[in-house]
Amino acid sequence: METNRLTVPLIQAARGIAVVLVMLFHTSQLAHKYFEINFLGVSGMDRSGGYSYFFVLTGFLMFTLYGRHFGNPKIWSSFILKRFIRIYPLYWLVNAAVIPIYFLVPSFGLGFETKPSEIVRSLLLIPESHVPILGVAWSLIFVVFFYFMFSLLFVLNKKTAAVLFSIWIVLICLSGLGWIHVKDHVLLNFLLDGQHLEFMLGMAIAYAVRFIPARTGGYWLGAGILLFPVVWMIRYAEPAFAYPNVLYTIGSALVLVGIGTLRVQAPAWLKPVQFLGDASYSILLTSLGFLSIMLKLAKTVHLSAAVGPYTTTALCFVCALGMCCVFYERVEKPLVVRLKSMLVPKAAASGTATAGH
Repeated sequence: METNRLTVPLIQAARGIAVVLVMLFHTSQLAHKYFEINFLGVSGMDRSGGYSYFFVLTGFLMFTLYGRHFGNPKIWSSFILKRFIRIYPLYWLVNAAVIPIYFLVPSFGLGFETKPSEIVRSLLLIPESHVPILGVAWSLIFVVFFYFMFSLLFVLNKKTAAVLFSIWIVLICLSGLGWIHVKDHVLLNFLLDGQHLEFMLGMAIAYAVRFIPARTGGYWLGAGILLFPVVWMIRYAEPAFAYPNVLYTIGSALVLVGIGTLRVQAPAWLKPVQFLGDASYSILLTSLGFLSIMLKLAKTVHLSAAVGPYTTTALCFVCALGMCCVFYERVEKPLVVRLKSMLVPKAAASGTATAGH
């Protein structure tokens, strides 16, 4: 528990940095659309590595917080309830603001956004052949499925769980090597997607760090951090580079090995970055919307003519990030606290153990 207390603040700080990187890449792509500039030189890169980090981190964090409860069925309902509260209510709230726009202005979408069946599947985060109506929520489909698979570790015995996960990993690897071909089957393609391995890698790291000397933590962390800009430079020089996600995953793994082995108090100057980590879900869900609003306003008032497109984009980024943080403080945080106070104690009262986060 002491290790968890030291590790989690550093994890939140790293999460804050990752979500800002994702938002910066989105900003660059939107700036190219509105002002035809290559902000930070990354507008042509579809991934920053932030999502890979989030996936590896999710596996790491879940094992760190809940690993001691494996084989305890009483924890299952509490775990599922907490994950539901964490993901769905805020997601539905943001969708309630976004979906009506597609009814008012259908040209903003691709045509599926107003179909009742698609709306239901999107709201439930069920895998589809296209992204959800709220596009950034594609990653939540993987996260929710991982939470379901992870919850099985509470109800299955160790041998059964080991066999199940081993078969799944082997099938994913065989599919990645091209030895298994699944055509036009959305669910099977999703189940065999290689991104599931990132969650399991995070779990493996959380188990392994207890055996790695603390004195090496800084080296692991430094190597992992360095790998991200190296990949960006490679992709800038060679846009067709085929393996950025593999390198992002390796970098994420190295960062988490470093954080997991450091076992030191997070310095006070990291608190603002930790706050961004706490607000990362709100930033993920709302940043594109707030960025679009700010950039459209800036273009409407011709701000770029006064201060230049790059300064305009930077100002829009800062304002949008501030709006995301306000959304976290005023909406997400009180919503989650309220729902937990209403629902989690009832689960605990019925004999369900609880764990943090």
